[in-house]
Amino acid sequence: MRVLKWLGLSMVLLLTVGAAAAQSTGWSAYLFNNVTRQLVRVSLDGTQVPINLNLPEGTYLGEADTAFTNDGNRMAYCAIDYSQPNAVATLNVIDATSGMPLYQQSMGQTLGCWVAYSADNSMLTVSTVNYFGGDPAADVARPIWELRILDADSGNQMAIMSPFDPDATNLGLLNDFAIMPDVRYFDNNQVIFTGVIWGSEGAPIEPAFLWDLNSSALLPFDDWWRWGLSVSGPEVVWLDNDPTLPVGNPGGPVPASNVVRMRDTAGEVQTIFHSPDWILLDSEFIEDGQRLALSLLEPFDESNPSDSNAVRWIALDRSGNVTELATNTGYSQIVNAPGGYVYLYGSNPEVGNTVTLEYRVGGQTQTLFSGQSDNSGAAWSLIWTTPSTPVTGLPAFMTQ
Repeated sequence: MRVLKWLGLSMVLLLTVGAAAAQSTGWSAYLFNNVTRQLVRVSLDGTQVPINLNLPEGTYLGEADTAFTNDGNRMAYCAIDYSQPNAVATLNVIDATSGMPLYQQSMGQTLGCWVAYSADNSMLTVSTVNYFGGDPAADVARPIWELRILDADSGNQMAIMSPFDPDATNLGLLNDFAIMPDVRYFDNNQVIFTGVIWGSEGAPIEPAFLWDLNSSALLPFDDWWRWGLSVSGPEVVWLDNDPTLPVGNPGGPVPASNVVRMRDTAGEVQTIFHSPDWILLDSEFIEDGQRLALSLLEPFDESNPSDSNAVRWIALDRSGNVTELATNTGYSQIVNAPGGYVYLYGSNPEVGNTVTLEYRVGGQTQTLFSGQSDNSGAAWSLIWTTPSTPVTGLPAFMTQ
């Protein structure tokens, strides 16, 4: 998932994770229902605060369309009313504690619009895909994609990157290829983004790119384009396919990932886990970086193609031990929370199922939220959680 899980960076950058350590008394999460357009802030004590965004009927929001400051008190989101022809994206910045609008700004006619705050909350990135290459109705005087840097308080534009920039052109980012700039790091006037192929299943292009706002230079960057990327302090992990090892059949447009790679503090790439049958879907550091949660998809059963594939969540500790966390056939997410993690899941993949958010820590489970899902298990999703500071002095993960 994209819920700012990229929380550290090694070698050339220094990353401050959030504004402060995530304390259990101040931790919260935002849940969004993409059918009813409800937004709810949930705290670890079970307190729930609904926020009315007054979104039009045809508007869809996902986690990439939204961003929050580190304290969760200010929200930016790009709203596009897809029921309207030639839909225009509108950037909205609100006080999330009250729902009060702070400012609004048109981003023009776009196919998609994603936002992200800088680590110190002073700046805001707005990424747009404006049209598909070869569209005869496209306004080619505009670039096919744009990545804008705005002052977070005023909305004034500070910088822009697009395929019209010579650095982008020199790196092969031409104006006939529709990508969404997916910002994965923004601190110290440096932005790391990858290009997600628009209209695909979220496939990123290789490599990632480092945009230095001080020099305006755009440079290729290493592993941050990878599928299933997760970062904690100096540790960077991602999912990969090792053709020399057994791998399951996903039965659909999902990368056949069978190993977890890690770039360690010395810059070396290691394999820390292999799944010979279930397909790796995502990774997420939990327990403030002490363990790594992995989601895995049940292999496709050719003799029973109509069956719903189950999704397992496991936890990998630094000694190589694996613990089963959960298995279900509905939608699910796991995200770090103080000392443990939160688990959002649907009771089944059917319409009208129950969606539950649990806080799990130290062998104890506390239910924070429960509600009905208005589509096939995925109406409610976690779009933000309070950033955390990784535990320091941890041993390295055991390699295979």
